[in-house]
Amino acid sequence: MTREDEDFTMFFNDLYPSLCRFLECMLGGRERAQDIAQESFLQLHRTGLGSFPKGEARFWLYRVARNFALNELNKGRTRQRLFEKVADAFRSSHVKVLNPEQELEVAERSGILLEILQTLPEQQRSALLLREQEEMSYREIAEVLSISESKVKIDIFRARNALRERWHKTQKTVPGTAARREI
Repeated sequence: MTREDEDFTMFFNDLYPSLCRFLECMLGGRERAQDIAQESFLQLHRTGLGSFPKGEARFWLYRVARNFALNELNKGRTRQRLFEKVADAFRSSHVKVLNPEQELEVAERSGILLEILQTLPEQQRSALLLREQEEMSYREIAEVLSISESKVKIDIFRARNALRERWHKTQKTVPGTAARREI
């Protein structure tokens, strides 16, 4: 194996899981997210990992994967699956054993949150997911989304405010949720 192949393998092993998580949140399907992640890595392999300045390949890869995901979403085949899969991800992230009432409450809150997340503009949703899920810096998100760092900050601020406002509205309108804790 050449040094370039070893570098690519290490890069793949480091980024593949997080890229898949990001794509699963965008697409709502593990299989399709994995397909697009692999397609993105294939594109990177064709381009050549060495053709990027140190540290830039990650941002290029996320940008390519996001564009592939947007193309998939525009086809309209995965919109519904997005929120079902993200809800499953939220449900499976709870390690603590809950009683049936607690499980129902968590499922309801997750469902509401996912519906609210769906209402965000794509740019805001992507910026928020990259920040919260992938823990990228504003600069890194700006590189992935090909926008300015100021725009990233504005999009994340607006996304958080919209989520907060819509969450409070749903808590007032859904019976029995007024006494429940906030997320």
